[in-house]
Amino acid sequence: MNLLGNPVAVMFLSFLLGMLGNALLRRLAIYKGFGDRYLFTGAKPYENLGVLWYRRFLLATPFKWFNTSIRFSANRSLEKFDVVLGHMIDAEVAHWIGFAGMLVFSIAAFWYRGFEMASAHLILNLLGNLYPCLLQQYNRQRLNRVINSVKRRNDNSA
Repeated sequence: MNLLGNPVAVMFLSFLLGMLGNALLRRLAIYKGFGDRYLFTGAKPYENLGVLWYRRFLLATPFKWFNTSIRFSANRSLEKFDVVLGHMIDAEVAHWIGFAGMLVFSIAAFWYRGFEMASAHLILNLLGNLYPCLLQQYNRQRLNRVINSVKRRNDNSA
């Protein structure tokens, strides 16, 4: 159980597990329903949990280069918003899968290595998987409001 003694390796393993799990889930019919699910209904609970602080942290570090498909260009059309929304859902689902996988390793680390090692696993799991999920949900809610307003504007002008 040498892997349980290295929480950083388990974190990278959870990222790999999340990408593979997301690729498998994307083939299922229920995958489209994941885009409609939120942990909280408003922006305030996310802000109270520190999602905006986490976003500033990501943008100030090299982590900002990891998922460049979730960026807006000068072309801010409805189609581009839908593409970005799809990438956000993919990233969120992958992080939820990684969160669940690393949670299993955290429990095993607690069982075999003790509280300190399990705490390291949990802290990395929160920062590497849970907070990205919360940030994606927060941003998806904001993007959905923009998409709905663009659709209403297009309907009114037509």
